[in-house]
Amino acid sequence: MIIVAASHTDETIRMCSSAGGVFSLLAERILKDGGVVYGAAFDEKWQVVHRRVTSIKELDSLRRSKYVFSKIGTSLIDVIADLSAGRRVLFSGTPCQVAAIRKKAGNNPCLLCVEIFCHGAPRPRYWMSYLNKLCTKQKRTIADISSINFRDKNKGGWKDYNFSICFKDGHEFSQSHDENLYMRAFLSNYLLRESCFDCKYKYPNGTCADITLGDFWGISQIAPDIDNNLGTTLVIARTSLGQSFLSEIQMEQIEIDFSIEMIARYNPALTTSSQRPIKYKDFEIATKKSDEIIRIMRKFAGRSLYEQLYIKAARFKYRILKR
Repeated sequence: MIIVAASHTDETIRMCSSAGGVFSLLAERILKDGGVVYGAAFDEKWQVVHRRVTSIKELDSLRRSKYVFSKIGTSLIDVIADLSAGRRVLFSGTPCQVAAIRKKAGNNPCLLCVEIFCHGAPRPRYWMSYLNKLCTKQKRTIADISSINFRDKNKGGWKDYNFSICFKDGHEFSQSHDENLYMRAFLSNYLLRESCFDCKYKYPNGTCADITLGDFWGISQIAPDIDNNLGTTLVIARTSLGQSFLSEIQMEQIEIDFSIEMIARYNPALTTSSQRPIKYKDFEIATKKSDEIIRIMRKFAGRSLYEQLYIKAARFKYRILKR
């Protein structure tokens, strides 16, 4: 096993990626060899689906995290067809999606399986309900959206990223991830599927991937010299195929002499399932009784009045000191 902290050599790609842009490097290598890449993308209705791409021009749709469980569609069948045709395939997804592909395709040397550090996968119905309500509040429709970014680095950088939606008329909705109600409900585990609370695919026993990619959240403590808030990816090459593939790409990297257990202190999603909230069932029942998803998210995952006042005071103090 090899563990490295890495990033794309092109800063533009790094900025439009959730972490350090290493997924793009892996995908670019496959595509340049005439291969095929599968990953999560938005469809025309802004649902999250798995998509097959064959060119670098199409690759941007697979970049950036989408915090929704993607619809696999025909990807399982298509991967097998591509492998049968002798093409190299990179399949990226959650650990459970990678396990499904591995079960179907086996240990084919032309198949590179790349999984993400997975906090858990939100149910698609929560996402679409939230998106519809948010658009209504913005006096717009889903058809008016031009882009969505769960991990927008342009305002607060990698660590203090924003949830942002841009509309075709130039209007933008953007909030810090710790203020946005969808992100707060996601990170509080209310949106996750039941199976995420007992994930069978955590390290060390369940993984079926060749390479695991995730945010290197412990960088400030473990490797402060490379911490510049542009985004750094923690890369774990688990198999000989994964290690061989890493040697084929050029990236800025530092080999990390730490154990998985040390890394998991800062990104526990690597080894530990998310905890089921005490009021998880209450949240689910509330969303079935009412379509007011934003109000429900605020009730279960919103900040208390004390927290709101504390943060306002802290931000005011920060602005004063910055003058």
